[in-house]
Amino acid sequence: MYRFRRHKAHVAQVSKSGLGQVYRHDVPRRGTKQEVNDFIEYLVESNMTRKSTGIAIGVPSAVRISDGHIIDTVNIPNWHDVSLKHNLMHRFCVETYVQNDANCFTLGEYYYGPHLPTDNLVGVTLGTGLGSGIVLNGALYTGKNGFAGEFGSFPYLDGIIEDYTSGQFFKRFATDGAKEAEKANLGDLKALNMFVQLGEHLGNALAHVLLAFDPDKIVLGGSVAHSFPLFSQSMFSTLKQHSHSALAEHVQVQPSRLQYAPLLGAYAGFTNQLIYSKELSNV
Repeated sequence: MYRFRRHKAHVAQVSKSGLGQVYRHDVPRRGTKQEVNDFIEYLVESNMTRKSTGIAIGVPSAVRISDGHIIDTVNIPNWHDVSLKHNLMHRFCVETYVQNDANCFTLGEYYYGPHLPTDNLVGVTLGTGLGSGIVLNGALYTGKNGFAGEFGSFPYLDGIIEDYTSGQFFKRFATDGAKEAEKANLGDLKALNMFVQLGEHLGNALAHVLLAFDPDKIVLGGSVAHSFPLFSQSMFSTLKQHSHSALAEHVQVQPSRLQYAPLLGAYAGFTNQLIYSKELSNV
């Protein structure tokens, strides 16, 4: 199972027994399309064994779900219009599952997260950018073209929501979230106020999510979510101000407590794909 995270790729073997050793590799994000394709094939080849039955990969890209085609990738500028599923199946001759990485995160939280069972869950990844995935009535919802749930691209203030709710927010102040979290935890007032603002922006964004999907739970992942205690109060306060009380009072919003949720989610998506294929063959 493979998942790109920021500019890193996490790789592991996954089975019913659980997650194996996880390896991390730097992604050649400035490489040519062929160099990125070669990098992915290298990851697959170096981690497959004779017992491997398939490939599951989560990518930070817009994915055409019907055939696993990469439409566009913001942080890997030369890697777009790639028939990834076709290429990997042709090269390795095994069943292959390709999905957006935020959707994999959401599937991982849905199937393996330490929470009570729920039919409606929204996963939000707050890292370099903002990604999200949606599980409705127990099934991943991606929409016709695979773009469902990308509310980070909604217009907001002088940009888009992602600009104010992810690592992009800290770039506006010529800094990064990790540095500011360290300062905030030491009591720096400027850094603390920065996280208050972040929480207000995120609360505004999640109010739209509540109105659109009315989920039971929202799980926050990604590097920025590690600072949840620093922005949670302003986030909840703003969320209550901008959404109906019946929604805000009953939804659970919490940071992810599941390590490597996207890897587990990719495995779950792969397994579901196999089950669906078998059901179709029996019709």
